[in-house]
Amino acid sequence: MKSKIIGLLSGIKRGLKRSRKSVPQTVPASKRFGEVSDVRGVDSVDGQEDYSPIEPLLNTLKFDIGTLLQPKTFLYLLGGTVIFLIQTYNTLAIINLARQNEKLRDQILMTSSVITSQELRVHELHSIHSITQDAVKLGLEPSGIPPVELRP
Repeated sequence: MKSKIIGLLSGIKRGLKRSRKSVPQTVPASKRFGEVSDVRGVDSVDGQEDYSPIEPLLNTLKFDIGTLLQPKTFLYLLGGTVIFLIQTYNTLAIINLARQNEKLRDQILMTSSVITSQELRVHELHSIHSITQDAVKLGLEPSGIPPVELRP
């Protein structure tokens, strides 16, 4: 298995060496594949073409305000700005809704707590009322004298 992989890699290496020998090394790779055009200079020493790697870099770094002022580009920038503003507004709206949601949850918890305490009070009063009714049925009457607390 290892020998097959090694053989395959050595074959690829030989193919690359052959392809390097067929292309002159004085011409940059960008020129060999036709990617850069119209960037030539003449070397003053021997009169041959000089391919300066700095010139394409300078051409790509030039800023043209005219392309930004074209209506199509302006509309793209305007559309991108509008989308950005809408997204920011939506994010802020979501944050505000989350805050309101938390406030409402707190209010619901407080309300349910109050309702629960009121239900307990109603049950307590209802049990006192039922005890009073049972006492009347047994013939017991409420005393006019206030209760006395006994302490040991």
